[in-house]
Amino acid sequence: MSEPDTRGRRVVLWMYASAVAVSGLFGYVLGIIVYGDGGGPAGPLVEGSGAAYGSVGPVTFQLNPVNLGLFGVVSVGTLLGVGLLAIVYASERADA
Repeated sequence: MSEPDTRGRRVVLWMYASAVAVSGLFGYVLGIIVYGDGGGPAGPLVEGSGAAYGSVGPVTFQLNPVNLGLFGVVSVGTLLGVGLLAIVYASERADA
């Protein structure tokens, strides 16, 4: 691999890591805005008196700032990671 190839890959990996980190931060901030600091129904946009739950497939989790931040990191990391791996796979096959 030549030097420009390595720098380009490094930039793409930094962009990937930044996007994943920003999604986690946005999820956490959204959780604070909607559900309040304690994870209970204390935010300005909450309706009802019980804790809210979300689900993705078979996984169910309480909606609070930490869980929403973690959900952002996992979902964006997975989706961008799969796309990035597909691009790496296709670029290696194109060189051959």
